[in-house]
Amino acid sequence: MEKVEKGKKTKRTRDRKKNTPWYRRISIKGALVCTTLCSIVLGFFTCMAEVYTLSTVHNDIYETYVQPYLPEEYADGYYSIKIESISPDGTTRNMVQRSPNAYVDPETGELYPMEQTPSYTFIPAGFFRFLYQSSDLVAIILCFLTAILFFVLDAAWFYRWKIRKPLGVLNLASQKISENDLDFTIPQPSTDELGKLCGSFEKMRLSLEENNKAMWNAMEERRRLNAAFAHDLRTPLTVLQGYSDYLLDGLPSGDITAEKAEETVETMKRSLIRLQRYVEGMNSLQKMEDVAPIRKKTDFGSLASQLRETASILCGPDKLVFSADGKGSLQLDTELIFQVFENLMSNACRYAQKRIQVCVGQREGFFQLSVTDDGPGFPQEALKRAVEPYYRADKKLDGTPQGSQHFGLGLYICRILCEKHGGWLSVKNGEEGGASVTAVFRT
Repeated sequence: MEKVEKGKKTKRTRDRKKNTPWYRRISIKGALVCTTLCSIVLGFFTCMAEVYTLSTVHNDIYETYVQPYLPEEYADGYYSIKIESISPDGTTRNMVQRSPNAYVDPETGELYPMEQTPSYTFIPAGFFRFLYQSSDLVAIILCFLTAILFFVLDAAWFYRWKIRKPLGVLNLASQKISENDLDFTIPQPSTDELGKLCGSFEKMRLSLEENNKAMWNAMEERRRLNAAFAHDLRTPLTVLQGYSDYLLDGLPSGDITAEKAEETVETMKRSLIRLQRYVEGMNSLQKMEDVAPIRKKTDFGSLASQLRETASILCGPDKLVFSADGKGSLQLDTELIFQVFENLMSNACRYAQKRIQVCVGQREGFFQLSVTDDGPGFPQEALKRAVEPYYRADKKLDGTPQGSQHFGLGLYICRILCEKHGGWLSVKNGEEGGASVTAVFRT
């Protein structure tokens, strides 16, 4: 059964991953690499575009303001003079290229020596002159600012993509958990590391919720147990108080005979014994809360044989109908199982007329035993309340020696022990009449 549940869980996980978009499935490391590479590529092309733009603007400023002051021969960017020289052997010629040594004002013809006149002199003072004069520095600053901008955009993109939503989910969940509000569900926004962390938080929330419910149920069970205990104590206490007043009033005056006084004392003694057993029963229930099953490897056939022998001793071989269906080894606390079984057999022997049927078997990771008698069966109210503490369907036994032995704790103890062993206890009436109780234990 656990393997089936594990397989279903694995299949659900695979289906969830399959239905999750790719950008939700990618890991945080992969997302960081992806965003960083994209930012580097985009930043590089942006810097190239900025350098190209600055170069174009620089050329436009040059053509607009500087080029008109160059001589016509130098307008295309080159002004050269060819000088022929003959080498000593009379064969080699060298070409010497020269540039103009002055700018020429196109309107006045005034000359500006190049050695003394920077080219930016012809550009009006202001933004264009600064841009022309410091184009390299501007390019470096723009590339640096672009790198910072894309780094910030990369961080913002990565945060929005992989971190913001999971952090919001975890923050809201932690606030609700700190306020003891566990009635919510923590979604898993992705299948990456933070998504798995959200899943772990959801498991923790479920565990806390189950623990709180178990604690609340235990407190409620303790409250009902104390209420039932206090309610059942009233009868013997009332009897003791009434008879003690009766003796105090009658003995001094001599209205009570010795036989009557002895009878009264006997009745008071029975009530005291009943009180003592009530207290012992309460103590045993409190100790039972600390019981922890000690599972050991047990052969099914051997366990069934021991249960048959115990049942035969308790009810006699003539009344017993025993059947077993199972094989192999089981992990069980046999002492706990025998304690439950003896309680069930004790109840069945009390009400059975001619037959008690015991069925032992194993079903998908559970060991179960059923005890059915041919007695009157459970009344309708008992079917709902039989496993409650101090509940007894037969109130006629109150105040009698037989009633002092039974306080309605047998099935309640069996239920607790079954739950401690990961199972449960169910009561019903058999198809042919009689009561049927089934105890189930997880193996």
